[in-house]
Amino acid sequence: MKRVLLSLALATSATQAAAPDDFAWQWPLDLGSGDVHELVLTPEIYDAITRSDGRDLALFTESGRSVSFGPLPAAPDTPWRDAPYALEIVGSTREPGSSRDVPVAFPSPQRLTLALRSRVPEAASIRALRVGWRHRAAMPADARWRVEGRRRSGAVHAEVMAHSYSLASGLGETRLSLSDFDGDALRLSVTPVPPDLEITSVLAEYETPPGQQRQYRRAALVRDDSAANAFRFHLPPALPVSAARIDLGDGGALATVTLSVREGEWWRTLASDTAFDIAVGDASLVRNRLAFPTTRNQRWRLGVEPDIGVPIVDVGYRPDVFLVAHQGPARLLLVAGSARTQRQDFPIEPLMRELRAQFGASWTPPRASLGARSERTGKAALKPPPPAPPYRAWALWTVLVVAALAIGFLALRLLREPARD
Repeated sequence: MKRVLLSLALATSATQAAAPDDFAWQWPLDLGSGDVHELVLTPEIYDAITRSDGRDLALFTESGRSVSFGPLPAAPDTPWRDAPYALEIVGSTREPGSSRDVPVAFPSPQRLTLALRSRVPEAASIRALRVGWRHRAAMPADARWRVEGRRRSGAVHAEVMAHSYSLASGLGETRLSLSDFDGDALRLSVTPVPPDLEITSVLAEYETPPGQQRQYRRAALVRDDSAANAFRFHLPPALPVSAARIDLGDGGALATVTLSVREGEWWRTLASDTAFDIAVGDASLVRNRLAFPTTRNQRWRLGVEPDIGVPIVDVGYRPDVFLVAHQGPARLLLVAGSARTQRQDFPIEPLMRELRAQFGASWTPPRASLGARSERTGKAALKPPPPAPPYRAWALWTVLVVAALAIGFLALRLLREPARD
């Protein structure tokens, strides 16, 4: 541990360049006991950062000495945590049911059981199931659902949260809320049901582990006059956006939405989907989320077709986590926003690998305490420094002038020499 901290200190002293007065904003940062802490970036910090790579965020001691500080690797994007993800239906069985205890309005009631398997690449807790089914009539009101499988403790409690059914298409959906289930295989059964009722799909909603929950930020939309039915908005350039929620508002219940970012002279499409918000009987069907690889950009555009008015957009992001390697307890100075300098690179990843190899893969350091923001240098730090004098060009012109003078001197000397017989 001390060996790695020493290497970080050597990396700091090797390139001592930036100073607190090179930055626009500052926060006090308090460390508890110990040599390693973490800092989760807040919306206020993102608003102060001016670079998309976040390199104008740095940490100093109160005396102005640079502190070992850098981002931890982000958790991989997991789209299956952001939207219902299909379970594999391994098999299904039907057994005759009994109508003695539960009255039913159809003959030959049955118990329908499905064996299901998760498709996700890692173990994750399932918080709910969305069961899609097909039948000429709605699901019986007295249908009872049961879920079995591996779980942490106790029985799996399945509660019906919502029903929806379309008589025109014969398709319905039942949403079940689960408790304390973390297996990758489960059995789902429902009884009593008609013999011709068919379950077409089962989607799982997964829990998000601590530290990977998304935060959402409301975007301020303005109409884009250069494109039809489009809106522009700006975000902090370092904000790691990986999802968006689009509320269609009161103007329409169905629209195609397309989200893009500006890169140079072009708009690059990140995601496009059909969004809807409709009511079916007592239930509502909503699909309004876009998921895409983490993107850091300042200029965004949302296209909506057809024109349904101004939608409401909330962008989702997982805040960056920075590691602080400094002996505590101590009060440090966090600074952000600069056009003059940038943070040094520190070997943070090797330190974190060593710590997790010793204390476990899920180990996290204690969190540093962030104080209130205040102005450090203000707008002066956001002005780019004047360009350096063109010493190289000056030197080149000097050489050329001296060479020209030397050639002229030699030519004049030759002209003044007497002619030889």
